[in-house]
Formats: sequence, structure tokens, C-alpha cells
Amino acid sequence: MIKTDGTRALSTGWRSLAGGAALACSLALTTGVAQAETPKKGGELVVAIETDVRGFDTISGGVLGQTGETVMRVIQEPLLSWDPATNTPGPRLATSWEASEDQTVWTFKLMEGVKFHDGSDFDAEDVAAHYNRILDPANKSRSRTFISSINNVVAVDPLTVEFHLDHPWQALLPYLATTSMSGPIPPSEHVAADAQNRNPIGTGPFKFVEWASGDRIVVEKWDGYRDADQINLDKITFRILPDNQTRFASLKSGEVDVIWTDRGPTIVEAKKDSSITTLSSEGAGAATVMLNGKKEPLNNAALRAALAHAWNQDALVQISWQNTRPSVTHPLGTAKDCGPAGYRAFDIGKAKELVAQYLAETGKSEVPNIVMIHTATPRGRELGEIYQQTAKAAGIPIELQPVDQSTLVKRVFTNDFDISGWRIADGADMGPQLYAYVKIGSSYNLTGFNDPELDALADSMRSALTMEDRLEKQCQMVEKMNQDGGILYRGGGRYHAFTSPKVKGVPNPYRGVVDVSRAWIDG
Repeated sequence: MIKTDGTRALSTGWRSLAGGAALACSLALTTGVAQAETPKKGGELVVAIETDVRGFDTISGGVLGQTGETVMRVIQEPLLSWDPATNTPGPRLATSWEASEDQTVWTFKLMEGVKFHDGSDFDAEDVAAHYNRILDPANKSRSRTFISSINNVVAVDPLTVEFHLDHPWQALLPYLATTSMSGPIPPSEHVAADAQNRNPIGTGPFKFVEWASGDRIVVEKWDGYRDADQINLDKITFRILPDNQTRFASLKSGEVDVIWTDRGPTIVEAKKDSSITTLSSEGAGAATVMLNGKKEPLNNAALRAALAHAWNQDALVQISWQNTRPSVTHPLGTAKDCGPAGYRAFDIGKAKELVAQYLAETGKSEVPNIVMIHTATPRGRELGEIYQQTAKAAGIPIELQPVDQSTLVKRVFTNDFDISGWRIADGADMGPQLYAYVKIGSSYNLTGFNDPELDALADSMRSALTMEDRLEKQCQMVEKMNQDGGILYRGGGRYHAFTSPKVKGVPNPYRGVVDVSRAWIDG
């Protein structure tokens, strides 16, 4: 194992974890919950989530936000579990795994007797169909670039599946453990029938019951689950409450039992309230601002750099997050200290110089109006207003345009924006996301990175033979990204969730996602 700064243990291949060692990993790797208390059985848990889910199919649904992943975790499962304390994998749907000598073929043995909620058998064909569907360019999956180091997946027999890689890839095991779209395995026949997006079926401890769009998603305990005796709740209702104050008030009144929030004032107030249990964790990733360099006027490097220096991350962290998230210069978290990483710090004087350079280069007399879309939430409004004010001081006019979350995501993916709020999701390995954001031709290259040197560096990072080399190259990538100015940071990975005291067995929000699959209600 290679340890970086004493907080994360990163493997160079994890081959020694195969077989008996993998089987020895406990259920705690899956949940992160130390069950010192005797769980109570039965009851309904009500979880307030911020937004509706776009769907549960990797093609039709696109990507999962933190709220979507919170729901996904109780319904579907990935091949591996992940222990955030040691950054190592454990068994889940796969019981053991090993790599070929050159680390380009990984063989996984699957758990025997696993069923989907509809009673059908889970086997290697489901695994192969899921990943090959994502990898097929014709399907235009938004997850494809993240896992494109996988060439194909082969079902050897019902309980054996092989992942064939284009090159050694350090991120394989973390990505087989993710509970975002690429990780959880659905039944291939249900997917082929185009039924998974709105009526999800999985192997998880809870089965889907009802989805009233904009209101609630309901799941019930599945008695056919292999560890059904370790599942405590009878039912979980996910209430869709977009307004943060409504979620918080509902928690305090007892109408809901669990909430996730990133609103600074709410976090500060909740942490002072002795009647509320606080769950928090540090992580990687970052909230971001994205500048669209694919079209005018932000395809001009000087104007992007001007806007980068006109962005005041520290002000937003203080005003909006109320210092509940840290200012950052890169999204790698504690995995690697990249230092300043070439980050263009807030500097109005420098921004004005670059505006003058832009005007000289283009022959324009003034900077044209730039539209910033943001969510129609207090968080979104604060982001827009802060940027509007600082950009104005540099001579850059920004028009604010509030939209709902689904519209914002659609507009970003269809290149219909100048500036937008966004996020780089947390992960056990940030490499696949960095690669997807900068690779020329990637569907996730949303800001228009077009630097051949950065492109080559991304390829080199992806095929690095050691984690040490991989992380060093990720730092080099971030420095080039920061100099481009296309992605700006507005707070790093620190996450908070809150529960009523009667709720037990909920771990800290790993990657910002709340896992309630093994929770129980005490009282």
C-alpha cells in the first residue's frame, strides 16, 4: 500500500485483496456503521431530499446528483463495497477478484444465489450487459468517459466476469464500488425492456414501490435480500423538498427524520441544536463555477482569465457557506497536496489588466453581456450575486438567469450557457473525472478544454502504473486547468447531514451521500 499524508491508503493494484482476504472484509466496509447498539426492527424512515431524481437508468437518467444517489443506494448495488477510512475495496456482489500479470484483465467471482427484486437471478451476463452498454459510443452514456479505460466486459460463466482494460488502470476498483450510475448493476432484461428508469429493480435491501414526481419516492424492505435479517426498517419514504428551510423545519418538527443540506446558516444552526444529531465528513471534489470556452465570448483565453481573477471564492465560502466548507485550489482533497496548483486567486487589478488585453485583442470597446445561469435557490442566487458584483468591478457585465436544477443540467450538457454553477463530485479516485473534464472530444468536456499538452497529460495519468505517479500527474493536470480558467472553485468537499436523535445506524455522508440502508429507529 502507498499512503499519502497519513489520511488515505491507496493501492497499486489491490491484487492481494482477492480471495479469502476479500471475504474477510466485514459488513462495516459496506455501510461504515459500527453497530454497537442492538438495532430495533420495523418502522418507516422519512428522508428529505433536495431535488427529484431524473431517473435510474444510466442512459435515460444521465447522471445522479447527491439526492439521486441517496435513493439509489438502497435499491441497487455495485460489485464492490468501499471503506472510506482506509480507501480500500471489499466484497459486495463480487466475492473475490484478481488481476493478470500486466493488470489489463481483472477476473471477478460473483456471489452465488443473488436475486433481483423481480425474482430473476443476478449473474455475470447482467454485469457484462451493464458495462458494455455504457461503453457503447452509440448509447452516448454520460458515464462512458469516466470508465473508458475498460475495453469490454466478458461473462465467462454465470459467476465469473472479466474486465478487459486498454491499459493498467488504478481507478478500476474504486469505480466498480461507486454508487453513481456506472456502479450499480440492474437486471439486463428489465433494462432491455426500457423499464429501469422509472421503475428501478436491483439487488439491494429495499425494493421500489412508488414514485410521485416532485413529491416522494417510496421503497419497502425486500424479504428476498441475502442479508434481510440485518435490514431494520420496513419502509423508507424519500420526500422531495427543494426548499432548504422547509426541510430543516420538517426535521425539527419531526415530520422528517433525516435531511441533507449544504446551506451554511442551516448547518451552523443545526450543529448548535442539541435535539439534532450532526453527521459530517471531509472529502474531495468541489462546488464549481464553469465558464463555457466553446463559444464567444468566453472562447477568448484573456477574458476567461479575467473572470477567473474576478471570482472571489473566499467571499462565497464566508457569505454563503458560512465557513462550513473550505476554500480550495484543487479537487483532490487529502489524497494529494497539490499546493496552490496555479490557481488564479481573486485579484481585481489583474482582472482589469486582462479585460484590457481582451479588448485590445478583439477590437471591442466593451465586454459584451455574459449570461450566468444558476439554480433558483438561495444558494444559487448568492453565487450569482457575488460573481455579478465582483465581475462588475473588473468591467465585466454578468446577467443572472435563475433556472430549475433539471434545466440547468440540460443547458450545460447541450452547450447552452456562458457561466453556470456546477460541481466536481467527490470520489475515491478523482482521476476519471479530471480526465473526462479535460479530454478533447469527451462528452464531459463541458468547458471546452482544447490543450494538446493537457490532453496528453490526461492520457499519461490514466495509464500510470503507480498511484504515486497517478496523483502527481493529477496535480499537474489541475495546474493546467486552473491556468485555463474554465473551472473555478467555490468550496471543497465537506458534507453535512442531520437526523433526529431517534435515528440510529446512519454513517457520515461519504462523498456527500447519505446511506440509510441499515438505519433503524430507536423509540
